[in-house]
This record gives sequence, C-alpha cells and structure tokens, in this order.
Amino acid sequence: MGWTEASTIQLSLLEWAEEAGWERLQGEELPRDEHDVIVENWAREALLALNPELVDDPESADLVLHELNQAVLDAHNGLVAANERLTVMLRGDHSFTTIDGKHVPRRLIDFKDPNNNRFTVADEVTVSGATKPRRFDVVYYVNGFPLVVAETKTPVKHQVSWVNAAKDLHDVYEEEYPNFFATNVFNVATEGLEFRMAPIRAVPDPDSEIWAPWGSTEDDPKIVTGPARVERAARLLLRPETILPILKDLVMFRHARDASEVDIKFLPRYPQFEAALAIHAKVLAGRPGGLIWHHQGSGKTELMAFAAARLLRDDAVTGKFGSAPTVIVIADRKDLVRQTAEMFETAGMPRMTVPRNRRELHSLLRTGEPGVVITTVHKFAEAGHLNNRSNIVVLVDEAHRSHEGKLGDAWRAAVPNAKFFGATGTAIKDKDRSTFKLFGDPDDPDFVMSRYTPEQSIADGFTKPVIVEGRSVWFNLDKEALDEAFDELATEEGLDEEEKVFLSGKASHIETILSNPERVAAVCADIVDHFLTYVAPLGQKAQVVAYNQRLVIAYARAIEAELERRAAAMPDGRLREVGVVMHVADSKETPKEHKKYLLTPEQEEALKRRFKKVDDPMSFIVVTAKWMTGFNAPIEGVLYLDKPAKDTNLFQTITRPNRPWKNPVTGQRKDFGRVVDYIGLARAIGKAVAGPKVKDDEQDELNVTDASKLAGKFVTDLTRLLHLFDGIDTSDSSFESLAEAHERIPEGGGQRTEFIETYVALQTVWEFLDPHPMLRPFAGQYFWLAKVYESIRPKDVSKTFLWARLGAKTTDLIHGHMTDVGVRSMPSKTVTLDAAGLELVKKIAEQLKLSERQTPASKADDVYQEVLDSIEARLRRRLADTESPAYRSLAERIEKLRAKAIENVEDSLAFLEEALKIAQDVVAADRAAEQGDQGALDRLADPKRGALTQIVAENTPPGLHKIVPDIASRIDSIVVEVAYAGWSVSDAGDKRVRRELRSVLKEYGLPIKGELFDRTYEYVRENY
Repeated sequence: MGWTEASTIQLSLLEWAEEAGWERLQGEELPRDEHDVIVENWAREALLALNPELVDDPESADLVLHELNQAVLDAHNGLVAANERLTVMLRGDHSFTTIDGKHVPRRLIDFKDPNNNRFTVADEVTVSGATKPRRFDVVYYVNGFPLVVAETKTPVKHQVSWVNAAKDLHDVYEEEYPNFFATNVFNVATEGLEFRMAPIRAVPDPDSEIWAPWGSTEDDPKIVTGPARVERAARLLLRPETILPILKDLVMFRHARDASEVDIKFLPRYPQFEAALAIHAKVLAGRPGGLIWHHQGSGKTELMAFAAARLLRDDAVTGKFGSAPTVIVIADRKDLVRQTAEMFETAGMPRMTVPRNRRELHSLLRTGEPGVVITTVHKFAEAGHLNNRSNIVVLVDEAHRSHEGKLGDAWRAAVPNAKFFGATGTAIKDKDRSTFKLFGDPDDPDFVMSRYTPEQSIADGFTKPVIVEGRSVWFNLDKEALDEAFDELATEEGLDEEEKVFLSGKASHIETILSNPERVAAVCADIVDHFLTYVAPLGQKAQVVAYNQRLVIAYARAIEAELERRAAAMPDGRLREVGVVMHVADSKETPKEHKKYLLTPEQEEALKRRFKKVDDPMSFIVVTAKWMTGFNAPIEGVLYLDKPAKDTNLFQTITRPNRPWKNPVTGQRKDFGRVVDYIGLARAIGKAVAGPKVKDDEQDELNVTDASKLAGKFVTDLTRLLHLFDGIDTSDSSFESLAEAHERIPEGGGQRTEFIETYVALQTVWEFLDPHPMLRPFAGQYFWLAKVYESIRPKDVSKTFLWARLGAKTTDLIHGHMTDVGVRSMPSKTVTLDAAGLELVKKIAEQLKLSERQTPASKADDVYQEVLDSIEARLRRRLADTESPAYRSLAERIEKLRAKAIENVEDSLAFLEEALKIAQDVVAADRAAEQGDQGALDRLADPKRGALTQIVAENTPPGLHKIVPDIASRIDSIVVEVAYAGWSVSDAGDKRVRRELRSVLKEYGLPIKGELFDRTYEYVRENY
C-alpha cells in the first residue's frame, strides 16, 4: 500500500485528537445533512444545557438557532464580517431575541468548564449545495460548530506541500462554501513535513508569515524539526485547551480604514499565545508581574493587545478583584503611543483611552475606570500617588528603556499595587541595570516569564536574518606634517600646553573624521550604488543612520545629489526622494538649516506612510536617533550604518530591516535584511545580537551573517549540485543533456531530494547576492541547474509563486542580456588540477607519510579539504600531547588557509604551495620537539618573526648578534604602527614604511642601504 495523506498525516491527526479528548467519527456518521454547517442537534443540546431557562421556552431556543443559521448563510455576502459576528455569538457576548421581544445573551460554549462541551473530530466531511460537493479532510467540532478545518496532503511527493493544502482552503473551499467557515477559528494546512495555521481568507504563500507555524518557546528549532515539529504543533494547537482560549479572547478583527483596505482577521502566534496566557495566569495568582523577552520584530505590541483583551474579557479577573481591571500600556515615545493605539483601535479593543496630557492621565487613573489606557512614560512625571488598586495591570513596551531613573520610579509610585509586565527584545544586564531583576518574577526561571529567541523567530519565519556587509573607509594621515602644522598654529595663537591638549582632544573626536566632505561624498556614493544595485530592484526602501544632525543633513543632500546625478527614477519615471527625520527644537538657538526639517507629529506620520508605500518615490530616510528604534516598516530592506552604537541601541537599530515583507507589485518576498556597516561595528553587532546572558554558561546566539560567507555558501552548494551531474556538459542546452540530467536524479530517489533541497537554498542565495561579482563565473552553471530544476519542479504549485520569487530579477536579467550575444571563457570555482598541482599534492603526502588510501585521486574537488584534514589530524594528535605555541601557530595557519577562496588554477597552486609549507613545518616541529630544539620551535611559533630574525642575523656585524632579537622585534612593532591596508600601492604609504625601516636600522647603527634593507623591506611587503 502506498503512502497517502489518509494513511499518514490525516490518520495521525485523528489519533492525536483522540488522545487529546476528542470523540472521533467518520464524516458520514455526523447527525447532519450535507447542506448543513452546524450539527443542529448538538448545538441545541448545548444551548439548553448552558441556558436552562430555554428548556421551558423552546420557541426562544428556535429563534437562537435561526439567528445562528442566518448569520452562517450571510457568509456569502462577506466571510470575514460573518465570521466576526459569529465569533461574538460563540463567545456569549451577543444578545439574542426572545419570543416576547427581549434581548438576552446566550452561552453556546462553556469556556469555564470545558468538560461541559462536546468535542468531536471527523474526517472526510462532505458539504454540498454549491457547484459540486466538497470533502474536508479533518474537521474539529465543538458543540456542533465547526471551529477548525484541517486540509492534509501526502508527505512523500515533491509535487505537493502544505501550500497546496492552503490553496485548496483559500481558493476553492472558502470561495465555494464560505458558510462552512463562518464559525471557523482557524484553518490548518499540512503535508506531514510542515504544519501551518491561519485565519480565514489568508492568502497562501510558501514564505507567508500569516500562514504561521505553531510550536512551543521551550523547543530548540534546531532539534524539533520536520515530522517531529508537525506532531508537536498538532498536539499543542489542536486541543480544547488552545482552541477555546483563542476563540474566547484572542481572535481580533482589523477593520478597513478606507476603500483601499479590507477587513482582516488575525490570530496570535504561539509565543504571543503563551505569553498572553501567562500574564493572565500571573494576574489571577496575584504575582507582581513578569518579563517577556521576545526577539525584536516578533510582535510584542500585538501580544499586549491579546493580553489586554483576555484580562478585560475574563469574569474571573473581575471576580478576584471585585471590579474590572485597568490595563495601562506604557511606551517611551509619542510615536510609539500612536502606533500602539492605532493597532489596538483597529483591532476593536474595548474601552480604550489615550490621554492628551499629564492632567488627563492623572485624573483618569484616580477614578479607577476599567479599560485600556495607552500613554507615554513621561506623563507620569510629578504624578505622585494616584491609585492603590491591585487590579491595575501595567504592560511596558521596550521595557529596557522606560523603567530606569526618575520616570521609572514615578509610574511605579503612581500605582504601587499594580502588576508590572515588561516586554523587550533587548534585555539589559550590567553592573548598574537589570531588566531581569526589575520586571522578572523570582518564581520564574532566570527571572524570565517568556523567552522567544532570535533563532526561534527566524526559524518560524516571523523575522528575517540580518546580513551585515562591512565597508572599509580608509584614508592616509601624515601625522608628522599634521603635528608640525598644529605646533605652528599653537605658536601663532600663543596657546599654552593645557590649551593645546584641549584643542587637540576636541579635534581628534570621531566627528572630525566622519564630517570630512570627501568622506561624506564617498560614503554616500557607495550607499546609492549599493541601493540601486541590490535594493531598488526588489522594491525595498533604505534607512541611513548618521552621526549627528549636521551629518544627517549633509548625508541627505549628498544622497539627493547622487540620485539626481544618476537620474535614479522609480518605475513610473519619478525621481527618487530622500527624507530626513530628527528631533529639531523649535527655538531661537536652532540653526536655520535645521528648522527646514522641523516636522509636526502629523507630518512625521505622513512621511512614515510615504516610506512604507512601494510606489512612493520616498526611497531613503536619513536619521540620527529617531526611527532607529521602535520603527516598524517591513519595506525597509537595508540600513546603512555610519554612527557608533552599542548594546541595546545597536541591536534595536540593526534589526530594523528584519521584518518580513512581500512586494505587492511583483509578489517577491524579502529573504534577508541588510545592514551595511561603514563604522566598523562587526564585533559590536555580534555582541549586541547575542544579548545579555541569563546564565553564566549560556552560549552566544548570533544571527548576523557575513555576505562573504554567504557567497562561500553559494559556491559550496553549487559544487554539491554539480557533483550530481559529473560528466554532463553544462553549456549544452539540448534535450539530450536534459534527459541525461533527469537520469541522474530519478523521481523518488535520494538524488532528486538532495537536488531539490540544495537548489532551493542555492536559489535563495543567488537572488540575494546577485549581482555580486563572485557569482559571475558561475552564472552559466547556475542557469543550467535552474533549467533542470524547472523541468522537475512541483507542477501543482502555482506559477504565481515562481514569478513572485523571481519576477523582478528575471525581467532585469532578460533586459540585461538583450545585447551582442557571444561566448567567452569564465574562470570556474571547480578547479581541475594540472600536473603542477598533482605534484604538490604528492609532495604533501610524502611529507606527512600519508597512505595511498589517504592521497586524493578520484575527485579533484575534494583535494583541498583532504589535504587540510590530513595535516590537521597530525596536528590534533600533537596538540593533545603538548601545549607548545608552535603547534598552536600551525593550527592557526591551517584555519586561515581553509578560509581562502579558490577561484582559478593559480589560486589552487598557491593554496597547495602554502599547504606544503605548513606540512613541512609540521614535520620540522615534530623533529625539533624530539631533539629538544626550543629555538626552532620558537621560530615555528612565529614564522614571520623567525624569518626576520634570520634576515637580520645574516646581515649584522658579529659584535651585534646578541641584540638581533631586539632589532627584529623593533622592526615588527614599528611596521605594525605605520602599515595599513593598501600601503604598498600608495606612494605616501610606501615612503613612510621605507622611512621608518631606515630609522630603526639607523638607531642600531646598521646600514640603511644594501642587502639588509632590501631583504627587510621585501619581508615587510610580503607579511604586512
């Protein structure tokens, strides 16, 4: 028997449901007509059991069921609106008409005691009445109301995936039978390898964050994957303990604000679900609060909305404290208050207030009215004591920023008996501050109530990885000439020593370097070039972070000029624009050129809306502090960073581009966010992304990828794929070539699986890096592989997805290739070793006395790794027995060699020559260790220093030999000071190094011309 959805994942869903307490039936066993949505007999039983007064009033009970069925039928006029109406009914918040004209709320589901409900899971549920009958794979009923529909596919066909199941739900079932989804809480799509859930009318997409995975924040995304993740998700989500709380409190509807929008339903993601329930449980338990530490961009504002809704809707909270609660949401900036209020308002949050000033806030809190209050931390200044109630719940956004100092003390003093919950993506832990201790509940492990890591967020697709591209902005500085000029100035101005020190200190500030007009021009030209090459073709926007307000204006003007010079236009022909956002004081002291950028809150909001629109020419926003944190614009694809930052501010800044985004015009999705670093913050970025360690032994978790490493991954994956087609000419586009390729990856075989999985990864990297220069040599092979993939790719996945992924790039590719067509040779990463290379391999094998089995012979592509592995194996054995610096140095040399890129035959020979030197040194180290020759081991520990010592010793008069080590050390140290990247191709740099070398030799009474100088200079050129 073959594997089908019925025999695999569908059967498992039914079995897991039974174990979770669902009664299992076949669809045909349900007591319903195929035209019916609600199992009316069960709904009536629940209605009478939960509303006993209706037992003696059957006509009123009939009216309830009639109104329910009418609302179900109304789904044909708009599914989302009907679903919202029925959600209110199922929650028990709707008042039904009685036979005598009264309006009375009715309970249809018992949320307090789930045991009073009927939970039924049925498979193969048929519904008819439209164009043709449809059969739903698995339906979960509560009291006869179908709350969940799960569509399954087989896990053993590449042609289908969960996306096909989602498309069936969205494109067919919801379109033909919207009434069946009128009571729906959420849908599920799975093929057994991935599991996704979504609200009604969620457009299916392979990269959609709306069709969200489910899971647990306790799980490691590297361990719980594939079928294990599917089972975990199904067991956690498809159970009454999860479905009922979502229906009762956590379903929200965002209403359209104008004709360009539509009503949408949205649901919590699993980290939000867990945290919202945890907040609710802590309030009921009387705990003081808790810390929610969720990755930046993973939806903390929505989490607060869900938590507030659950607290305000729960009678148990009101019963515990004697009155309904007040939920205070605190942000630290006005724009964040507006953003939060807008989100709460469109989600239909009941009883919401945004105080306009301090007086209004203080008055509101003194009265103790229930509901949601959204405000800034600053409005608590001078508030004093406002209310002693213990049913006040304070939810603090960006908790790492707004809880310290006088303002933090003020809002805690204002409502001292409140429960305080802090949400942050960048918890702080240092000698002076600790977000953990201030918000954390001592009963929680490590003072964290809910933890959702960057790794989990990226694995789930809720945020995107951040690619950091480093830039080196270098310059020459003639220190001697500068010192002379400064001394002349000091003399002319009559400065004393203290004044000189002060002036030189101010002048040496980083702003002096950053504000150099030539540097500003160079950086902004590079920014525009990078943006037009990598970001603009994807329809994304850019944020630029400059050092201060003066530089913000300078950068904005330079970028504008560069865009104008290049005639950089939008697809509709309008020139791209640059906006400036910074805090400008409206005072006499404010420079006139700054006042141009003084924006009202309304103007700033308008600018933000322009930036978020794909068809608006506002392409760049230049900032210095504003919008670096708390700004959520998924369209932002890149952040250009030219300002020092650290820790939480740095982390908040570099995560701006990590939001998922789909281009509404091309359908193309963002795979990565980019940060282009002009300030040299790579190490600081790594530290910021890792965040504070809750435990001393906790491992650093980094989510920053180096673009060069990504290019290396492309080459690695390409090489793996080409191995599958050894012997096939990738320049041959004939049918015979394609047929031969198909034979190498037969359907159902492991090679086909390997090819598909590796090619998809390869395609993602190509799309991100193109037109990276490293890709050019591999374009022909990549496009050949693309044709092979296209010939076997899943045909049931809509071509819309292919265009959404590759449309914009493909169009540009076609246009770019409509020129004179020709053939030219391109160097390839796949290197065929020539005779010289094979001879070097042989010498290495002889040095290390490798056996014939270890000498690479069959696959040239594996030579490099096998060579290094062989040498490393020798080194590991030695390092286990000794702590000698010589062996550590050799191991470091191996590591550097392994990182070298090999792009042509010359590179491969240089690689093997260096490997031979290391192999020879390994043998020499063994010999020196056996003979006790410490001098030889010291030279091997620092081969550069050893070479220099030998040069100096051979060219030094006999009487000076005892100071040879001092001379060598002095040369090395002075060269480190004066040499810089690119010095050897700069006249000024070359002259300076020569001058310093002669100075050292002269200092020791050695000749400054001749063989000693020449050989020393060559040594420096080679090693520095």
